[in-house]
Amino acid sequence: MACHGYVEVDHTADIALRVWGENYWALLQQAAAGMYDLMGVVPNPDTSLDEFFVIPAGTHETVLVDFLSELLFLTEEHGQVLDHFSFSDDGNVLSIMSTGRKIHTCERHIKAVTFHNLTVKTTEAGLEVTITFDV
Repeated sequence: MACHGYVEVDHTADIALRVWGENYWALLQQAAAGMYDLMGVVPNPDTSLDEFFVIPAGTHETVLVDFLSELLFLTEEHGQVLDHFSFSDDGNVLSIMSTGRKIHTCERHIKAVTFHNLTVKTTEAGLEVTITFDV
């Protein structure tokens, strides 16, 4: 298995994504890529943007949900898809500098990232989590 990645998993009512990464930062990066993939987001190659935002400190699960929720907001409200992230954690907040593009098209909208059965687990290869999205 690759050291990081994601795959859609079956879920009865919503959609779910199993994500893995060699560390927490890779897990966040893969979760973002997987969420955009589930949404069918296609970036506009003729655009470029930088975005900075912060997430309050918390558990791995809370920060993951807050991170993906902020990305959903930026997608829905500003038409942005972010694909490169630089993380800085000072213990109180997670600062995130990112780059991306404007969205050309989006096939599926996600209402929310949920805490349903959300547990970041340590594996031999790093970390793994299954994220359920409310559609």
